[in-house]
Amino acid sequence: MTANFIRSLAVKSLDIPDKKRCPDKAEFDLVTVDDYSVARLILAPGWRWSESAKPTEMTDFCEHNHLGYCVSGSLEIQTSDGVRSTIHAHDTYALPPGHDEWVVGSEPFVAIEFLGTASFGRPRSRGLHALI
Repeated sequence: MTANFIRSLAVKSLDIPDKKRCPDKAEFDLVTVDDYSVARLILAPGWRWSESAKPTEMTDFCEHNHLGYCVSGSLEIQTSDGVRSTIHAHDTYALPPGHDEWVVGSEPFVAIEFLGTASFGRPRSRGLHALI
């Protein structure tokens, strides 16, 4: 396991993101503090990874790692081997690569993510976590 170190003070608001991406039925606000990326995800009702993101990601399943905190809404997850779970408001979560996910109900899913965020919503990222 590698050690992570914060080298300098950094404060940024997700209301004034460094990058904003708005792929199909989604909005990603990204900030970088020190060497770390943080994202606010807003996924609209009806958003499903296999329908909204798969065409641009060009992978069979979402290949991103996710580490986050759900602010509001619900998101259903199904791994490539069929395991299912639901993320609700105030849940923390860790998802490995190889899953589909979709918004449940009529409320947007809003979350803050701390891992793998730099490539969210970038066309043809193929799950790669590059700072582009």
